[in-house]
Amino acid sequence: MSQNIRLLLAGMLLFLLAACSKDDGISGPPVVRKVSLLDSSKQDSSFVRALPGTMILITGENLQGISSITFNGLSAYFNPAYNTNTHVIITIPDETPSEATDPKVPNEIRIKTDHGEAVFTFAIDIPPPSIETISNENALPGDSVIIWGSSLWLINKIILPGGREVTAFNTDIDGFRVGFVMPDLGNDTGRLAVVAKYGTAVSDGPLNDHQSGDVICNFTNAGETGEVPRFSWAWWGADRINDATKFPGTRGHYLHNIFGGVGAKNGAWWEGGRSGNFNPVALFTDAVRTHQAADYALKFEISTKEPWTTAVCVLRFGEELAVRWIPWAASPAEGFHTGHKWQTITVPLNAFRRASDGIEGTGASAVSMGELVTAGGNVAFGFRIVSEEKGIEVFNAAFDNFRIVKIK
Repeated sequence: MSQNIRLLLAGMLLFLLAACSKDDGISGPPVVRKVSLLDSSKQDSSFVRALPGTMILITGENLQGISSITFNGLSAYFNPAYNTNTHVIITIPDETPSEATDPKVPNEIRIKTDHGEAVFTFAIDIPPPSIETISNENALPGDSVIIWGSSLWLINKIILPGGREVTAFNTDIDGFRVGFVMPDLGNDTGRLAVVAKYGTAVSDGPLNDHQSGDVICNFTNAGETGEVPRFSWAWWGADRINDATKFPGTRGHYLHNIFGGVGAKNGAWWEGGRSGNFNPVALFTDAVRTHQAADYALKFEISTKEPWTTAVCVLRFGEELAVRWIPWAASPAEGFHTGHKWQTITVPLNAFRRASDGIEGTGASAVSMGELVTAGGNVAFGFRIVSEEKGIEVFNAAFDNFRIVKIK
């Protein structure tokens, strides 16, 4: 329901309430009897807590002549047209303080009028926590990990694979992030959970997922140490190396794309180490082909040595579906840079599109997994780096742990 329609209905409701209630004028100080929702079916009920942004109906006596209404000390805008002697319609401000930002909030609604003041006990809730991204889902022991999301307040603990509990973490006042140091997870793989006072949030993919059956390629070959081999690299394109001094924080081999001096509109991705090429891998059974593409995502780690400012990375499944991954588009001046650290990237599979007008990744989106997974549960994946309107002066980045996980 749009805000304008809500306000129109609120005005009509207040008119009816005023018409149906006896109004003998102001006969004493203001009094608040209850707070309820605008829904007429719920007006007989009352509540003493709500989320910011909720439109509420305050019922009481002698409420005419209001000069201010505050929620936990924050002044809220109200329209005098929605104020009678017995009712006030108002929206709780989104910025209202709560115990998440100030443990000493009074938990009250305070109404000031020209003939007195009313105080009503009322708590402001916060939404349950949510997780949007995790900086590195394959972090090594001792690495710093940042969880980005919303309402990350009043956290009790973070649960990691193997039931490990982390109680030492740093949060920001806005509830957008929480950071912790990764312990040794051994071979345990699983989803991270943030347990807070107002709910629990679970990550959209497992941590420590570099050697499971989800993995397309971790670049470790048979007989090499560091992790269980998940090897489908086709032995051409970028360089497969295991130099931990160049890109610290990996368990072994990774794919290094380094090149430069590529002119504008150069689509010759097969030249100069500008691609990642893999043999088809059997990751699923045929049953998955009936599932929704939106329920799965491609995940991988990337680490950049230089800011990435112009190149277009075309992620591809088969010969028909692609994503034009351009992470620098959000900040073209600064570019995309992981700061010499490994960062997890998540691309929902319904973001992959067919070609349109000869341009990959610009047409119709994938709907079912059957468009991305061939008979027998095989996945044919690869990526190509091309230039468009601007050339590529330098590209220097490493990739690891390509995998497909169920996110819903």
